[in-house]
Amino acid sequence: MDPTCIITYANQKGGVGKTTLCALFASYLVSKGHRVAVFDTDPQQSIAKKRASDMEVYSGCQVPYAVYSFSLNNEKALISLIGNIRGSGHFDFVLFDSAGSLTDQALLALFANTDYLLTPFHYDYLSVPSTAVFIALIVKLRKSLGRQMKTRHYLIPNLDDPRVGTSEEKALWAETEEKFSRHAVITPRIGKRATMERFSTMSEMDEQMIVVSPAFEIIYKDISALQTIQ
Repeated sequence: MDPTCIITYANQKGGVGKTTLCALFASYLVSKGHRVAVFDTDPQQSIAKKRASDMEVYSGCQVPYAVYSFSLNNEKALISLIGNIRGSGHFDFVLFDSAGSLTDQALLALFANTDYLLTPFHYDYLSVPSTAVFIALIVKLRKSLGRQMKTRHYLIPNLDDPRVGTSEEKALWAETEEKFSRHAVITPRIGKRATMERFSTMSEMDEQMIVVSPAFEIIYKDISALQTIQ
């Protein structure tokens, strides 16, 4: 795949699983034989810190993908980085993990220049309104930039528990899904499992992969299909 495909995990709502799913998707892409890098732009640096601790535990093991820290406080620096990524040919996929806020200066530029924007969210009364605002932001950005913005937007319902919610709430979530689907592709729901509360930047995480694979397969097949067309 050339040029490098850029994927960004983002939502203004924190605690929806962006970092965990970003690390899992990086491992998933590596399992498909791709060269992958992750840029951790979250001020908490969760992936970068996890890689540092994993390197101690898995000392001497092959590193599956590269992890870099990067600040989104400078738009020109981001644009330069993206240009270098696309032109280098070093990686097939580069993933950006973003913070659970919209305060970083270069975030809009990242959204506009990413190929695939992946937005995890929960079906609950906190995550749904926040995600709706985020979707509206992307729609507004797309209208502003027109054909210049080719970003494909995916929504990932994460940590779903079918046992939770009244019949009225489930009807509301179904209505929400229909409205969201007008602006983005909605993947299969990722179930809530204890194993999803932890992640690794070194191990293959087989148990977690079983949970996330239906959602990841949808995204990966779309990417592969579009790459073939191009």
